[in-house]
Amino acid sequence: MSAVSNQLRRAGAIFGTALFLLAAAPLGQADQNTAPDFKIREGKNGRLPKLNTALPRYVQVFGLFIHATSRVPEAKLLHAADIAADFLDNNRDGKPDNPEVNDTLWSERSAVVMGYNERELDRLHDRLDDQVDDYALQGLFATETLPKGGPHNANSSEFDASIEEILHIITSIGYAETYPDVFGERRGSELAKAMDVARGGYFRSVPRRYPAGAWYSYDDRTCDYGCQVTEYVYWSLTSMLDGQDFRNRGRDISHEWKLNTPEKLRAKDKAVVKILTDPKYKLPTRLPDGKYQQARKLSSVKLNASPGTDSITLTAKFPPDTIVRLEKSHDLQQWIVAQNIDDHDGTVSLPMDARASQAQFFRLRFSE
Repeated sequence: MSAVSNQLRRAGAIFGTALFLLAAAPLGQADQNTAPDFKIREGKNGRLPKLNTALPRYVQVFGLFIHATSRVPEAKLLHAADIAADFLDNNRDGKPDNPEVNDTLWSERSAVVMGYNERELDRLHDRLDDQVDDYALQGLFATETLPKGGPHNANSSEFDASIEEILHIITSIGYAETYPDVFGERRGSELAKAMDVARGGYFRSVPRRYPAGAWYSYDDRTCDYGCQVTEYVYWSLTSMLDGQDFRNRGRDISHEWKLNTPEKLRAKDKAVVKILTDPKYKLPTRLPDGKYQQARKLSSVKLNASPGTDSITLTAKFPPDTIVRLEKSHDLQQWIVAQNIDDHDGTVSLPMDARASQAQFFRLRFSE
């Protein structure tokens, strides 16, 4: 998290679906339980009217909004919305996994605000300042939103910061205010007590030097105790979901966080693992990968089987640019039975040898 994000977060405002089955609700009428349609709206957002001029474009993701300036590329805005949706609806059934947390985000008028870079976000802060004290906002730069970076791409040494910043607002507003005794960003909460152990003791502000045994040692002096809790739950959850172990990542973050794999975290920080894996909190069990929208589209596809004398034909209509493969698994072997793409209307027919019906398993695999 950048220094400007820390300053904005602590200023009172935190700055710094199936395609075929669901229809978009009229503008301004979607509530926090409406599945996201990933439509970029322009103009007035009745929930957050003070953002309309400075951040004229937005996407609603359940109880959270993603607002952006005109300089933010559309693809980056939609990627951030996809990551947010995957955090809130990790099982991808079109409903928020934890309705209470989602309701809190909605009631607190929460939004991720995207500027092109840190300089533009600084200007936004100066412009809005105390006008948005009744909103909960988290900053994100387009320049740090990297759909092709790690952890999505294990060969990249760059990090997609949308994972971090979007998770920050979900935990520091949604979870901290819904479960204050557990996720509260104050001394004495269960999460804060685990953090104090991870830091090697209680430190109201950032110490000059952490104890030798500390595995969490964030040294940004603009980050107060509550901010340290936000960072701690981010490091812990993403490490547990295997999101901090890609090219050079362990080395790059070791000055701040040492338990960057699920194995290291489970072995060393049992207190935070117990909190994060408690099923009643319905935290994500899979790291968002930027494919929420694609998965939701494909989940609504209906597959029709037409038996013939020597073959069975599976027919379905898919979104544009979808590649479809039919595979069968028998005695632990897999192979492609057929692949055929009709570019005209998205309809795909996959003829399958009737003898293959004796195989134990069939599955369709999709990619875009």
